[in-house]
Amino acid sequence: MRERWEGLKTWKQAAISFPFFLVFLFLMNLGPFAQPLARSIVYGIFEGAVFTGLLLVATASERSRRENGDR
Repeated sequence: MRERWEGLKTWKQAAISFPFFLVFLFLMNLGPFAQPLARSIVYGIFEGAVFTGLLLVATASERSRRENGDR
């Protein structure tokens, strides 16, 4: 599974992960954090972008580490 994810181009990883993070974080803000609907939407978009960026950086770092043979 890891090889398949790391084998995808960065834009495909973003296209897959951003909608997931957007919906998940929207629901977290709306439910457990009890934010109003409009604020939950904005937070979901913003936080989804941040988490997607973090995931892409972590994936690129791991890919680079494996390709260089570092353990």
